[in-house]
Order: sequence, then C-alpha cells, then structure tokens
Amino acid sequence: MVLFVAHAEDPDGIIARALLMRYFMTTESNPENHVLVRYDRIVRSFQEAQRKAEHHKSIFIADVDVNGRLYGAATASSLFERLAEGRNVFWFDHHEGTEPRKHGQELTDAGINVFYQENQCAAMLIAQHLHVTDPYDRRLARIAQAHDYQKFAKPKQARNIQIGNELEKVIAVANENLNDDLLLKLSCDLAEQKCFDRRYDLRPAWKVYADDFDARAPAALKELDESVEISKVGKHTVLFGYCPALLSQKNGPRHLQQKYEDEAEVFVTLFKPPVRNHIVVSSKKSSFRVAPLVENLSGGGRDNSGGFSVDYDLTAQNYPLVKAMLVSKIKRFSQ
Repeated sequence: MVLFVAHAEDPDGIIARALLMRYFMTTESNPENHVLVRYDRIVRSFQEAQRKAEHHKSIFIADVDVNGRLYGAATASSLFERLAEGRNVFWFDHHEGTEPRKHGQELTDAGINVFYQENQCAAMLIAQHLHVTDPYDRRLARIAQAHDYQKFAKPKQARNIQIGNELEKVIAVANENLNDDLLLKLSCDLAEQKCFDRRYDLRPAWKVYADDFDARAPAALKELDESVEISKVGKHTVLFGYCPALLSQKNGPRHLQQKYEDEAEVFVTLFKPPVRNHIVVSSKKSSFRVAPLVENLSGGGRDNSGGFSVDYDLTAQNYPLVKAMLVSKIKRFSQ
C-alpha cells in the first residue's frame, strides 16, 4: 500500500493526491494511508508520515516545500533518512526549497527520488512522470497548473482557472476549521470523478461548500479591508492585513494585492486562528525580495511570494507584537 503525503491548502496538492490515487487504482480513504500537509503544522505532518510509513513500502509526496522549519526538524531527527529507509519515496514539487541548489540535494542524499521543475505544479509533474493518458487525469493536471500559475496563463486557460477557483473555495471552507476529513473526501471524490458534472461544474454535494464560501466571503473581505494598515518601512511601502481564516491561504492575499496594488508594493497577510501560516507577497514593480525574508523566518515559497509559520494563534493581543517584528525584519531585508 502507498502512503500519500500532499499539501492540503490549495487545488494543486488536492489534485496531486487524486491523480496518485487514480494511478494506483485506489480510492481508499483510510486515514492511515494519507497525510494532509498544512504549512503551519508541517513538522507535525511529517512526524505523522514517519509513524504511518512503518506500514508502507512506497511514499509519494506532492506539493510540499522543504522550508527551513521542516528542514531543520528533519535534519535534527534524521527524519528524511528514516522515511526512505527500506522504502521507495518520491517527492514532486516546484517550490524553491526543494530545488536542488537548496534542499533538493539533501533529499536525494537521504535516498528520496526528487522530481522538481520550476513553473510546473506538482500535479502536472506527476502527470508527466507517470505518463498519464486518460483525458480526465490530463484535465485535472491542467486545472492545477492553470490555477497555480494564473499570471502566466493564456486566455484559453480561463475556464481551468475558474474551475480551480471553485475548488479553492471548497478547500478554504474545509481549512477554516482544519477539517481534514472533508479535504480527504474531496480528494477521493476527485479520484472517483464525483466532483464535477460533464461541464466541470461542481456537483451539488460540493457546490454547497463553494456557495457557503460565496455567501460569507463579502463579510470576511470587509473585515480584512477594515484591518488594512499601509506605511513606509525602509525603502518600501508595506501593507498589513489581519485576515479571517475563511480567506486562507490565497484568497485574502490575492484580494489585498489586487485592491491595493496602487497603494503598496509589499503585502503582508496575517491570519486569524486557527491558521498559523502567514503570507508575504511583493508586486512586480517592487525590488523587495520575499524569499530571504520568509527563509529567515524558517518559511519558504516561490517567485515573489512566500509564507512563514508560527507555533501559536495570532490574536488581537499579540498581533501588534508580530507586526512590529515583521516591520523590523522588512527594514533589515530592504537594505
């Protein structure tokens, strides 16, 4: 039996898991065969994977960045070596931390087979490596690719982006309350072709979650807008927003960047509980490099965006302290 370990906070990771399940012809929803990875609890996720790996001969890992937090914990505990001991482990990813010049080589040295390619999402990497030919599988991979790289997408990919956005709404509703059972069911239904109708619209059982997101998103966006603070930090104009969990991980940051693109160049989205992974994005016009900042915070990312995690809930009481810490860090990295 295969252990599936994949990111669970956006369509790429969810679709990657579904593609793997289809390839191995299993729709088994037994939690012992799955690890759903959240970046704000990534070390705990891999500790869970290590425990579950004892009953598996093969492990497939998808859409997981080897950020500083995971790499530090894994190196200290030889976690990667223990995962690979006596097993076949395959890691598909496109984030900077997994790139061979970062930590990809350490994964290879530990006995893990790494498949990395910049600008190719994990689902597309899996589809290419496994030589999938089924039209449904290929469509799923294209949906993940278009959604993950929207700014590079061609007009003909607009429909796939739209489909990915609908999936993202379902995922956001699940992650608002850390509902791993719902996320696993979503992966299983994608694997069994139960999510979409013939036009790739969500079927009623899943549309209800997207509709719930649509109904509550305006109030959440209003709450986010009311929290916005914009100020000069070093050489850069920086926006801070305190975001409801419903808008994690991409909807909140995307809203801030689009709405305030003429007013700021660096966008920091700090999330309300239970989300503990926070997002930093810089605009195309900005010279600020996000990667060094988030890597200093044991996080990671790709292109001009990244995330970092903390081990506690960000409350109204400690928000000012975290913001002050980030202001100091941004000043340092804007030199």
